[in-house]
Amino acid sequence: MLSSKTLEHDSPMVFVFFTVIACFFYFVRPGFMPPAPQTDKPSQLLFPKNLQHYLSNPDAKAVLGIDVSHYQGVVDWQQVAQAGVQFVYIKATDGITYRDPDFYSHFKGAQAAGLKVGAYHFFEPDDDPIKQVDNFVTTVQGLGLTLMPMLDVEITSNRSSQQISSGVAKFIAAVEKRIGCQTILYSYGDYWQQNLSDQFANQPFWLADYADSPSVPEQAHAWWLWQYSDSARVAGVQTQVDIDVVIAGESGLAAMKCTSKGAKS
Repeated sequence: MLSSKTLEHDSPMVFVFFTVIACFFYFVRPGFMPPAPQTDKPSQLLFPKNLQHYLSNPDAKAVLGIDVSHYQGVVDWQQVAQAGVQFVYIKATDGITYRDPDFYSHFKGAQAAGLKVGAYHFFEPDDDPIKQVDNFVTTVQGLGLTLMPMLDVEITSNRSSQQISSGVAKFIAAVEKRIGCQTILYSYGDYWQQNLSDQFANQPFWLADYADSPSVPEQAHAWWLWQYSDSARVAGVQTQVDIDVVIAGESGLAAMKCTSKGAKS
């Protein structure tokens, strides 16, 4: 064991020794040590590489979006855009009377951040579908939404599959007549198979499936989007949030554009 006197006597030499070692590591390190790993782009960090092969072009950059409602609270949309998110769908309405209290503030913030913006309606099978369309269209009309509307269909409310599919068909037809563009149909695979099925085979389909191997209904011939997580962490959003990828990439996002009196390019 060294005495305190020995340490005191040798301290200048010890200092010089460690200074030389420090300089050596600082200046020579790149020559013999591996470089620090490069950080991926934000969008690559949000979309796992093991899911890339489900996209139409697995080598292309993933086109990502989120969908939000008042449950997300205040969102910093500039941070969301900087995180690599390109589009957002915002809950507008539910049933025949409900309007999401944060729809307009979310819309203005996302639009100001340069994101492509769409609105969605939560379908209530036991409510009149045309009155639901009235609620939705009145809420979104003339705002300058850039993407076609989305209809969220995921509950039965003790209605038969025939009643559900009939109501959804009426809703979609009425929205197209009043807004002028198609509606994206959002649902889970099992629900689609049991309550919607081949009547909507060619309807743009947004699949909610959080498994590494999504179960896409065989009869859903127009799989456009995949909500691959409902618990993502995205900069600017204080809560966990749904996150989505466009299957066809940039061309798929362009196809989602709606030019009408309810939306604009």
